[in-house]
Formats: sequence, structure tokens, C-alpha cells
Amino acid sequence: MEQDVTQLNKEALQHIQMYLAGNSRSFHALVQLFGPRVLGIVRKMVYSYHDVEDLHNEIWLKVAQHLHKFDTTLPFHSWLYRIASNACIDFLRKKKEIAMEDDQLFHQVNKLPVNEANTPENLLLQKEFRSQLNSLLARLDETDRLIVTLRFTEGMSYDDIGSIVGMSKNTVGTRLFRARKQLKDLLEKQMEERRIVDAALG
Repeated sequence: MEQDVTQLNKEALQHIQMYLAGNSRSFHALVQLFGPRVLGIVRKMVYSYHDVEDLHNEIWLKVAQHLHKFDTTLPFHSWLYRIASNACIDFLRKKKEIAMEDDQLFHQVNKLPVNEANTPENLLLQKEFRSQLNSLLARLDETDRLIVTLRFTEGMSYDDIGSIVGMSKNTVGTRLFRARKQLKDLLEKQMEERRIVDAALG
């Protein structure tokens, strides 16, 4: 992934230089280059389809407005993700809604063996747990949600995440561990409550 991002950053720099020189089409090329990645992050952070589209457009508007401030000696994706992350956090603090469906997170939290994930029974369980995760993630701090998203969706290193959220590598690791444990504890609590109800009904 690092090599892929490095190549994207090189191409992005060329488009940025042309855009700042007056070639407006270069910005469209920049959006095509990184748009899917930004959209992926937004989709993991925001629930409503219409809100995702609006927020994605708002992020690129901010990029266009501030592109002249970008330090071309730094990786473009970190600068871009910082803008996207701040926009998502601001949005979530206003709307207080979030959804996230991520197979890697599901396996990590629930310790479900990957080779068993495609059985019909586990697919049903996976869908059910995803629904639970969507509601449980709303209980996490916005920054913790973002850290989880960048780690599991983008596969970013602790160093890269830290540069985006303004934390040290160790702090990112601590908060990621805490967020995963919190999700696991909440899921186990819900499962225990369900077992009690099922036993009473049975």
C-alpha cells in the first residue's frame, strides 16, 4: 500500500502544480486520483447517503480553497486526509450519527476465523454483528472512530494516523486498543443480555 500511495502522491503533485499554474482541469484529475479513497473514509464515518455526497463535495471544496497553502515537500495524502478527517469529525459532532461496516474490524473484535466467515450461518451472524457495531460505534469518541476507520479501512500506520489526528504514535496505539476493547466489551454485554432474555423466554 505504501508504494501505491507514494506513486499517487507523485501524480498528485504534478496535478497540483498544473492547477496552481492555472490549469483548472488538473483539479478534476486530482479528485479522480484520490476521490475514491476520500469517499471511502467518509462512507465509513457517516451513515446517510446524501450526507456522504454532501460531505465529500465539501471536502474537495475546502481542498480547492486551501491548495495554495499545501507544502509540496510533504505527502499530499496526509494533508488531504487531515482535511477529510476534520470535516468528518465536525460533521459527526453536529449530527451525532455514524455507521461502519468493515470485515477486518468485525474479525478483530469478534475473533471470527476468516476461513469460517463465508458459511451461511456466519454470514447471518456477521450481518447481525455489523448492525450492532453500527450502533455501538456511536458511543465512541469521534476521534477514536476516525482512528479505527483510518487503521482498518485505509490500513494506515500509527505514524500516519498520528500525523493526521495530531497525536503521537503511542497515543494512537493506546486509543485504538481502548476503542477495540470498548467495542468488544459492549458486544459481549449485549450478547449476555440476549442470552438472559432467550433463557427466560425458553
